[in-house]
Amino acid sequence: MWRGLRRGLSRVRQMNIVVVQMINYTLSFLMWMIVGRGILELVIGNRRNIMLLAFVKITELVYRVTQKILPFSRGKWVPVWSFFLLALIRVAMIILLHPAAGR
Repeated sequence: MWRGLRRGLSRVRQMNIVVVQMINYTLSFLMWMIVGRGILELVIGNRRNIMLLAFVKITELVYRVTQKILPFSRGKWVPVWSFFLLALIRVAMIILLHPAAGR
């Protein structure tokens, strides 16, 4: 009986690790999209192309959420605040939800 329970808990723990890692990778992807958009805007300037439009489409959602959470973030500071907010969420998630944190 205990062996089955241990296996079940092990599977739940493994699933927890997978979920935490997927969220972590998604937040990391969004952070790199913010960095990429900033670099791309510096390189190509005001010209619009399909690559920049893809970056804009993905990062605008993050910028809108940041502006709702931090209403004082406006203008050119929104990407900076978005990046730091995502980094803060990632660090907090890793500290609180990492499998070794419960030991």
